[in-house]
Amino acid sequence: MRQRQNRITRWRGTRAGQGLVEFMLVLPVLLLLILGIIELGRMFLILAEATSASREASRYGASVGSDGAGGLRYLDCPGMRSAARRMFAISTVPDSGIAISWDHGSTDQTFGTCSAPPARGDVRPGDRVVVRVTLLYSPIVPLLPLPQMPIVSEAARSILIDIAAGPTVTLGGPVVTDTPFVPTSTDAVTPTPSETPSGPTPTASETPVPLPTDTPGPTDTPRPTPTPIPAPVNFDATVTCTNGQVQFTWGAVTGAHYYAVYEVVSPPPDVMVCLTNRARCDYSYIPLDGVVHTFYVVAYVDSSRSAPSNLQVLSCPPG
Repeated sequence: MRQRQNRITRWRGTRAGQGLVEFMLVLPVLLLLILGIIELGRMFLILAEATSASREASRYGASVGSDGAGGLRYLDCPGMRSAARRMFAISTVPDSGIAISWDHGSTDQTFGTCSAPPARGDVRPGDRVVVRVTLLYSPIVPLLPLPQMPIVSEAARSILIDIAAGPTVTLGGPVVTDTPFVPTSTDAVTPTPSETPSGPTPTASETPVPLPTDTPGPTDTPRPTPTPIPAPVNFDATVTCTNGQVQFTWGAVTGAHYYAVYEVVSPPPDVMVCLTNRARCDYSYIPLDGVVHTFYVVAYVDSSRSAPSNLQVLSCPPG
């Protein structure tokens, strides 16, 4: 009996030692797995921070308003960098890691950076502010086989230079004109015949009292017909075939609130390609690769538009 108990005791001690050895063999692999999950989560968090930083900085630079010091937001590089840094919680980025530039609608048409910023007059409607955030990711646990890698996020937004107050123009929509007001008078009151007085017939000495007569109501006065708006004159368009930029100029119309440049298409309606509240539509990018384009300009006063100007036909050779 004693021998049997001794064998059971030795067997239990052997099992406990085997389990401890197995646990020590598995523990490094388990720790590496846990640390790897934590490190990958940290890497994706840094990527999310970089993405949010580039978007927030471009949103700040594209908005309308002042930077608080008399400047404009779309030219405020320190303000855009500050907006980007607010998005970082577990990492930091230097000024060299936040690159800011301005372009005409694509990255190959850059015309300014923070080291050489554009002037106020150089930025036009349709231009963009581009923010590129670059971080170098490195693992915090050197035992993990994860290499250092750059994390890059870029965001671009069109700059809202100003917001014109006035009627909304629908692209290619119908022309809105004033319709003369035709008065329709419903206020006039048709007099009713007087009732025959009842009662005894008055004697010759009595003077009959005349009944009141209804007076017709007021008559509406027709509104004056609006004066036609003269069409813009001397409409001219020049094209730069290397980048498809079309330059528009025309003579100003007295009293015009704004102008719109349209492209003649078939079938109608025509397509508006440039809208501005100034007397000059500076430029518009049009694909002109071997295609003929026809343009004209109209002037607007409130919701009324003028007749079309003279036509301009442009094209560039293929390639």
